[in-house]
Amino acid sequence: MKIIVIINNKGGVGKTTSAVNLSASLAALNKKTLLIDIDPSASASAHLGFYAADNLQDKPATLCDYLLNNSDKLDDYIHETGINNLWCLPSEPSLDDFYQDMQQEDDLSFFITRKQLDGKYEFVIVDCPPNMGSLSLNILAIADYALIPVMTQYIALTGLDLTLKLINKVQRRLNKSLKILGIFGTMFDRRTKSAKIVLQNLQEKYGKQFMNTVIGINSKLIEAYEERKPIMLYNKRARGNLEYFELAREIIKKV
Repeated sequence: MKIIVIINNKGGVGKTTSAVNLSASLAALNKKTLLIDIDPSASASAHLGFYAADNLQDKPATLCDYLLNNSDKLDDYIHETGINNLWCLPSEPSLDDFYQDMQQEDDLSFFITRKQLDGKYEFVIVDCPPNMGSLSLNILAIADYALIPVMTQYIALTGLDLTLKLINKVQRRLNKSLKILGIFGTMFDRRTKSAKIVLQNLQEKYGKQFMNTVIGINSKLIEAYEERKPIMLYNKRARGNLEYFELAREIIKKV
């Protein structure tokens, strides 16, 4: 089992889109995969069709319920997605506030342990909030790898440097075994010179840490989210689908 945390301290870089579509691609490549959504926005959960992001009626049991019930049976909160080999532990907007309260009252250490997951999945993909709060730190403490999406625009580079510094801090203080699986470009606009320059700069600066696969701008990825489906179910011929399959294969090879 490999736990891969998809994280960037800056929002809007394609983190959730990548978590969902990478998970679906791994599952389609016959890898038993669990997507854990620890982002209180619950966008990954909504993307997989568990509920509309603005309507939590008839929601499934979530990670927040798992914590609220003080349960030791994580499997009761993990759901089939309708996609072969893919399961999800969904989130909800109240997760962050509730988790902070639990930490203060109960001195909570880890809300999920490796033991609860080991032997059931080949890959566990975690969609983190766009910050290094307690939720992100706790999941990084049990993870094998951090995978960092970075938008191929100048404005995103500062967020990447901060994310790398924070991961280094986790490696020194919480999890010496944590490795950076890679950094990969997102929202790459092949039509613009500036995007090509940023991509070249990233490739030169980070060398082998920078993944070969780059995710381009693709309207079908947005449409797939609106339809509450991974891109492979919405339009398997879309460039975005082919790129996420390519990324999944690259990750399988690297680990």
